[in-house]
Amino acid sequence: MPGRHVSRVRALYRLILQLHRVLPPDLKALGDQYVKDEFRRHKAVGSDEAQRFLQEWEGISTIVDACVQ
Repeated sequence: MPGRHVSRVRALYRLILQLHRVLPPDLKALGDQYVKDEFRRHKAVGSDEAQRFLQEWEGISTIVDACVQ
């Protein structure tokens, strides 16, 4: 299970950074740094917190994806 969690986190991280590519350079830099900081801060949290974190970021990525389409 931990391996599946790690791959899910990495895939989400890559997706969010990929979605940022369409943003203006200043916003892209700000968004990329924010995502990197958030993922770093939540690297060692417990299982429940990690689940909430992933659910929230998956929701955010869905919203951003819909906006850039």
